[in-house]
Amino acid sequence: MTNYLSKMIILPAMALCVAAVGQAAGQYAWSNRSMVRNDVHTAVQQPVGTAAERFAWKPLGEAKPAGVSPKSEATASTVLYEDFRLMTAGEEGNPDMTNILDSDGYIYYDYVQTYGWAGINVYQAGGCCYLSDGYQALLNTPVLDLTADDGRFTVRVSFRAASGSTTFYVVAGSASGMLGGGKTTATAEWKTVEVDMTCGVSQTIIQFAGDAPVYIDDVVITQVVEEEEPTSIDAPGNLSATDITGTSFTANWSAVTGATAYLLDVYYYTTGNEKVYALTDEEVTGTSYAVDGLEAGHIYFFTVQSTNGTLTSAESQQVLVKEASASVGTPTALDATEVTADGFRANWTEAENAAWYTLYAYSYRTMTGAGSYELENETFDCFDQGTTSNPLYNDIDVMLDGYTEHPNWEAVTTLACDGMIGLKNYYSVMGYYSALYSPIYYVSSPTPGKVTIRITAYCDADCSNNTLLGVGCIDAASEEGDGEWQDVTLSHEPQVYEFTFDTYEAYYLGIQFMDQNNADYGASGVVWIDGVEVSQQFAPGDLLCRMYSSDDVFGGTSFYVDTRDDDSDAYSYFVYAFTNGAEGTLNSDPSNEIMVGEISGIEDVEAAKADAGAVIRGTVGGIAVDLATGARIDVYTLQGSIAASIDGLTGSNSIAMPQGIYLVKTGGAVAKVIVK
Repeated sequence: MTNYLSKMIILPAMALCVAAVGQAAGQYAWSNRSMVRNDVHTAVQQPVGTAAERFAWKPLGEAKPAGVSPKSEATASTVLYEDFRLMTAGEEGNPDMTNILDSDGYIYYDYVQTYGWAGINVYQAGGCCYLSDGYQALLNTPVLDLTADDGRFTVRVSFRAASGSTTFYVVAGSASGMLGGGKTTATAEWKTVEVDMTCGVSQTIIQFAGDAPVYIDDVVITQVVEEEEPTSIDAPGNLSATDITGTSFTANWSAVTGATAYLLDVYYYTTGNEKVYALTDEEVTGTSYAVDGLEAGHIYFFTVQSTNGTLTSAESQQVLVKEASASVGTPTALDATEVTADGFRANWTEAENAAWYTLYAYSYRTMTGAGSYELENETFDCFDQGTTSNPLYNDIDVMLDGYTEHPNWEAVTTLACDGMIGLKNYYSVMGYYSALYSPIYYVSSPTPGKVTIRITAYCDADCSNNTLLGVGCIDAASEEGDGEWQDVTLSHEPQVYEFTFDTYEAYYLGIQFMDQNNADYGASGVVWIDGVEVSQQFAPGDLLCRMYSSDDVFGGTSFYVDTRDDDSDAYSYFVYAFTNGAEGTLNSDPSNEIMVGEISGIEDVEAAKADAGAVIRGTVGGIAVDLATGARIDVYTLQGSIAASIDGLTGSNSIAMPQGIYLVKTGGAVAKVIVK
């Protein structure tokens, strides 16, 4: 399952990126949607140690004999312990070079005892960790809250050089950059050091690196923690299903500090995402449980809660119980049933190997009068945790479905607190800038009206007085993401800022900020957004299309879509299938699109284009294209998938298509048309 919002996530290559790259980010540029790449780590050009000119490296102290701690054993608590016992493949001198990192640089659950370890060029070496070079390789701990004891903590680590000698670094950092650390010499003999630090913050990462290949083992982080009565207990992590058969499996999870038992739920889904439980709050004292006696023919899931007898945690992440598949089939969308003014049931065929489906529905609204129509009034009230001083970090690039009133909002390197979303350029050194993108709006009109955006926002104390808020209206049909950008200077107090743009037939809005007066280009400062209102001018007969809903469907091949708030609209839907693969989630191509209701509007919405010698228009049951010179004609759905393609001839061409809205490209011409 996709965990849409993860708390306190900082990607590994970014954690100490200011030090790692050794230079500030380049000239700021407003950027386009979906800019985040999966290969961001390749941008790291130097190891963390090359920032020596900006950081006073101190020698790391030799560790004291076993059993002797720099602090009293009675008061020092272990915050993190990792002996890499799960990295069993390979051996010292002959490490296993099989990839153990996911696309974001996190080490897979199978190889660490605490999930969240991350790195670059990290491999197994028979019970220890191997960093394969001194240029890019590094190892990061999970994000840790080390604010206790006024930020004092101790790092103990064992290491050796692969051959000869090299410099070994231990550095603490956060999204703002390096906080403390030191270096020592690593030889071919194992060595253990202890580092006492005083720089612990709420989101601390400890990074290990060398100027040449090194082996790392036995990382222990301790801190003096006052004994307090706990008010909550963590949910288990590092969950997996093993020994899977048609009627049984073994559920596994990692131990939680303070837990005396665990509560296991096992279930499958029926139509409407209703759960049918095989086990409910099954009490387990260990960290695994053999489940048997299940009904064959169902796809099961499980969750686990921790308990200490008084407190019970939230449910863990949902785990799919299914052997990995090599592929997943594409479903076929079927006609809707149970169609009323209040909603309809979307239907589709079962796809091979599918574990669940995602159903997307689009709405089509015909404007009956002239004037301004409100597209958005997003308050971000669904973010109900965190504060401005202790926010939650969202995933690097995340769709906010379920956290916004309408789906299809996208956020890049953002934070969340109670009732607000924050922009923070903590990944700017890697070439990525924080952004919030609106849903995509499709408008069929001879002359699309102007759009007005009102944003309630302010910048925090870490931003300079010349921090700019940039807002862009971007052409969604353009592969280059062309559009106009406007900016204003932000205040340190909440204010409403208004922007007005000419629009496109398909467009979305981008929101970013920059602080060129700040040496870190906004990597430490935050711009908080408390609300976004979007309205557009429409004429009678104009047609507005947007994503209406996005639902994950776990049980069956149908789902009821509630439309009672928009009973005058027409709708369409399509489906994707998903399953678990050997190295991550697999998704199908989109299904065909099904219309529900009739699209009405102006009679000739052709938005006929004479650009590049082409006239493109929608007709009843198809698309007509007149070409001055023969050229390829490609027809796309609004979701970007190819719907039809022909080699167009000079003169008139026609393409039969189901009812809907399509983007047509031929030569240098692009047009959006309605097929009735």
